[in-house]
Amino acid sequence: MKSNVKPTSEEIDRALIDVAAFVFAQHGFAQGTVQAIADASGYSKAAVLKRFGSKERIQDAVVDHAERAAETLAAVGTAVPVGPERDAVLVEALVRMIGERPGMGALVVGAFWLTREAEVMDRLSVAQHTLMRAFGPDVHSDEERHVRVVAAIGAVTATMMANRDEQWTDRTDVIVAAGLGALGHRSGR
Repeated sequence: MKSNVKPTSEEIDRALIDVAAFVFAQHGFAQGTVQAIADASGYSKAAVLKRFGSKERIQDAVVDHAERAAETLAAVGTAVPVGPERDAVLVEALVRMIGERPGMGALVVGAFWLTREAEVMDRLSVAQHTLMRAFGPDVHSDEERHVRVVAAIGAVTATMMANRDEQWTDRTDVIVAAGLGALGHRSGR
């Protein structure tokens, strides 16, 4: 049954930003077009531009949301000491975030390797740094830890993105276990 409840303006903006994030993850900022965002969202190009004004303002909104998503994820781990327990909390939060905002997950994580467009990498560096540091202060100085954190984030994101149409909401435990495995932990914490 189709709901008669119309989305709020904020919900529409959030959905459009997530679609734009996915488009930019696939094509970069230079090649990701407003028309591609409109096509992927089901809105007209004019409607998208009316909400945001320009492609640059869409990019700004996407970067702002990426930074806030990374800060939210990092905050989830702050109450837990660095170690396997924090890793589990962060991986679970990452799975939830990507389930709710797949475009944002694709963009933040995709900027690690999906594109070599300097502007994307530069503009998302704060979000990426925040996300990486959430896993502990040694993440940049300990090469093995760095590789494991990137592998865990990548594994979770790739799996969630590959299965986003399957709606495996009842099997996120397997995805969390894969992320923890990449970090060198068993999923039982």
